[in-house]
Amino acid sequence: MRWGKMVLFVLAAALAAGCGGGLSPSKSSSHRQPAISGSSFPQALQATGRVTVEEISYKGWQALRMENGLVTVVAVPALGGRIMEYKLGDHPFLWVNPDEFGKMYEPVTSEEQRQWHNFGGYKAWPAPQEQWGGPPDPLGSELDGGEWTSEIVSSGGPVGEIEIVSPPDDEVTGLQITRGILMFANTTRVRVTETFENVSDKPITWSIWGVAQVPGSLTPQDKFSEQARIYFPLNPSSRKPEGFWYLSERQSEQFEPTGDGQLMEVSYRGEKAKIGADSMGGWIAYVDGIHEYAFVQRFTVSELDDYPDDGATIEVWTSGEDSYMEIEVLSPLYTLQPNEPISATQEWYATSLAGPIRDTSEVAAIREPLQVESVEAGLRLTGELGVFAPGKIEIDLIDDAGQPLSEVTTLAVDPTQAVIVDKTVPPVPGAVAVRLRLVSERDAPIGEVARVPLVTKTAQIP
Repeated sequence: MRWGKMVLFVLAAALAAGCGGGLSPSKSSSHRQPAISGSSFPQALQATGRVTVEEISYKGWQALRMENGLVTVVAVPALGGRIMEYKLGDHPFLWVNPDEFGKMYEPVTSEEQRQWHNFGGYKAWPAPQEQWGGPPDPLGSELDGGEWTSEIVSSGGPVGEIEIVSPPDDEVTGLQITRGILMFANTTRVRVTETFENVSDKPITWSIWGVAQVPGSLTPQDKFSEQARIYFPLNPSSRKPEGFWYLSERQSEQFEPTGDGQLMEVSYRGEKAKIGADSMGGWIAYVDGIHEYAFVQRFTVSELDDYPDDGATIEVWTSGEDSYMEIEVLSPLYTLQPNEPISATQEWYATSLAGPIRDTSEVAAIREPLQVESVEAGLRLTGELGVFAPGKIEIDLIDDAGQPLSEVTTLAVDPTQAVIVDKTVPPVPGAVAVRLRLVSERDAPIGEVARVPLVTKTAQIP
């Protein structure tokens, strides 16, 4: 772990007295070494309170860039509207193919000319794949590789927004795709909304299939890195005994549920294979385990709807050629009447955190679930997490109405540093839970990180 990457929160004094507090970078979560107090949030990476959107030249293509001082997004309309970059500071989370930099291709006119040009990045395809017939695009269609139009809807301020629209594909898929990208100030959160509209003259049935290619090699000298990992929650009520199934002929030890059977862990070994899962957790995370960065996608799932590929809400593809994996999120299958649209939204987040990622919320990713335990000195609260926005974590004891019963203690946090919580506080009469909330630097509430009940000697949030 890099020095300054992890912050340690150890407040052994009484919470009610409001004593103590500090930030201590450490070499690892198991070998914590105190350092100077104070935030080490890099000066070059500061939330600006404003999003800027502009046209740029990117790798030889005309592109649109959005940034807010924390994260950057770059989209290239000429490459099927792909998002080619999402990064926290200088750390990228999307794989891009250097062999394709600056290249563009004319639409093909014969089956012999069809060839998929794998640019990398993120895109959305129609599923099921066998019904679509791509990639590459079937003849007459340009949803994957065609040149899309674009518009800067909002060029700056608290929110920046761009919209990218595909050519109408009324003959092959019956679809026109609109990709809306919103970036919010003072957070790593980016909202990606895919809208499929039926532009044909007959009903059509499709699933919206978001595909993000993420790096499989984390160092220049390695073809693959087992510390490039993907995590998502397995469904305890899955239709399959293991909670996932293979969508490729080849099986692989890259795909292994964790020991408790609650999570899928994918460790990239450069093998070509694919799995699907009927996960109902509504999130999937990619982790660079060498540099300790996490990229989280959150989305809505439904237990009542039908999904493609035998009911898959999530799929993971691992490449056996280029060094990347694919995070694939699917919507339910929708039957659209002519001129009818349907949308699916992903919320993207980034933070500094090693794996495994065991849970996520709108404000944080959790590596070690927060626990409270009775000890001789009082109540000990422990856990490890990464936040999605800079600000402060407030810790207090609350009653059953959610009202604080103790003085609030705060810790300055930001997305570039994972947070280890290790705090002992005295019990307070009437308290039913310990609450952790993320607030902005100006004390505006962002969201609840965790609420740990005090109903047993040892309690743990799901």
